[in-house]
Amino acid sequence: MDSLLKAFSIGFLLRSVFSGIFFVIAYYVASHGRADFMMIEGKSIFFVALPVALFAGVTAYGIHRSLVYGLFEWWFDSNPGKACRKSKPLISTSTIQTLLYRWNQNTQGPFDRKRMNKHFNEWADFIHLQFTSSHCIGLGALVGWITVSGKHAPCCPLICLWGLLFLAAVVSNWRSHSVLDYVREQA
Repeated sequence: MDSLLKAFSIGFLLRSVFSGIFFVIAYYVASHGRADFMMIEGKSIFFVALPVALFAGVTAYGIHRSLVYGLFEWWFDSNPGKACRKSKPLISTSTIQTLLYRWNQNTQGPFDRKRMNKHFNEWADFIHLQFTSSHCIGLGALVGWITVSGKHAPCCPLICLWGLLFLAAVVSNWRSHSVLDYVREQA
């Protein structure tokens, strides 16, 4: 058990539970047409939803990192991706400079690489949280809809929330890479 706890950090597990809750809610809404946020099938959400949420969040993260994000990495590293980011960074130079100034307060020299790396890693964690949450919404809604043999129409608010979170993750990822490009140019 200790080795399992060492493999998964507390932060990762909390992010997974957070994302996985979206799976549980989306599943329940898609399969029942409504959601009761404190009770599921007459049982407390803490005994039913949290273990499922943890499993769903870790699974969605794994699928995202091994299948989906590889395409993003390929695009961001490609020459057309770099050129597109250069022409449309989705973040202004002024905002980048302000961000870097805040990240480097109380440090010596122009860029403290260790401190900047910490901020880029935190930003990446939030990006992947958004991606994983969107995947959990999509997968939960799909599984819920399939289990009731499509009795309910696909839930438009769930589809909109999935799209919104996915788009937010893509934009945030784009902006993060634009800042990283700026830092590389300045180094």
